[in-house]
Amino acid sequence: MAQHFLLSAKSRTLSVRHVMEMSHQEAFYVFKALRWGGDENITCPWCGVISNHYFQRTRKTWRCKDCGHTFSVTSGTIFAFHKPPLKVYLAAIAIYANAVRQELKQFAIKGFVLDKKRLENGTYLG
Repeated sequence: MAQHFLLSAKSRTLSVRHVMEMSHQEAFYVFKALRWGGDENITCPWCGVISNHYFQRTRKTWRCKDCGHTFSVTSGTIFAFHKPPLKVYLAAIAIYANAVRQELKQFAIKGFVLDKKRLENGTYLG
């Protein structure tokens, strides 16, 4: 089973500054790697077939070998049918990942403090 992106090492290396310094081509490859992993075994969002689909370089889209549907890295996501550059989407993902990670750290610290207080008071159940 795949690990959630926010728990992966890749989320820690995705900074807003680094994303905004990327070229459009680099942003495309990062977005593709975050969504599907490597270069092969792309999943068609229409039929779900995992294969090495036909890549159309000029449009940066794939054509499914099974159903013939044309799709891009944003197909089937909340970013589909929108025109901002992929760098903007990656920056938004980086901001979100950093905010959630900070919230999780604070939640873990608060939980640790509460557990310690319960242990000292004799009311700890876990």
